Amino acid sequence: MNNYDYCAGWVLAQHGHGGRVLDYGCGAGETVKLLRGAGCDAYGCDVFFEGNDYSEKVPAELAGKFIRRMEGDTIPFDDEGFDIVVNNMVMEHVPDLERVLDEIRRVLKPGGLVLSLFPDRALWIEGHCRIPFLHRFPRGSRLRIYYAACLSSLGIGARRDEKPLAWSRRICLWLDQWTYYRTRKEIAQAYGKRFNEIWHIEEHWLQARKGARMALAYRLPLAVQRYLVRRLGAMAFVARKAAL
Repeated sequence: MNNYDYCAGWVLAQHGHGGRVLDYGCGAGETVKLLRGAGCDAYGCDVFFEGNDYSEKVPAELAGKFIRRMEGDTIPFDDEGFDIVVNNMVMEHVPDLERVLDEIRRVLKPGGLVLSLFPDRALWIEGHCRIPFLHRFPRGSRLRIYYAACLSSLGIGARRDEKPLAWSRRICLWLDQWTYYRTRKEIAQAYGKRFNEIWHIEEHWLQARKGARMALAYRLPLAVQRYLVRRLGAMAFVARKAAL
């Protein structure tokens, strides 16, 4: 099971086919396609930013009406129109988290839910390049370029055909331009200002994503499961907008 399947399954478990759902940062629309295929009234929006533009992969039957391009941080849908908003590995690419959360809160109905899957700064392995701790170096650091190139030359990381140093320079520039890793405290404060309930579900994500292959991990204490998922994958949590 991938994250698209997980998000779609979680939504259907919450509302079945009766809720209206928005995938914020929907990319090519995989989750929207899954939900609409299951009979759910699902929509998506994305800025289709230069660092990862999937706009050409959006199916023609979804583009424009069900999946809409965002202008800046504004979500192109009306106030209080959705029961659920999901975001799948999106918030680490958002420069202004508070502005984005204000918009998500605006389009949520009272009592609506937000499912968020994304890494915080405490992650052990940077997910885009697979180099340990590279995202913790200061922006513009020259040392990290040689660090990443050294590990890449040892076979660590996601490099394919480029030479290690050229790849390292490119990926470090990409990280500087397109990623914003925040601490868990910063994230909790931003969400806490806008939503009245927040609860973590990393153990649920772990079981759904990995199935029987991770049976041993399910025997660990809940706090340990959540810790490992956050360090090796991402945070997984739900927030609720206050009901009227």
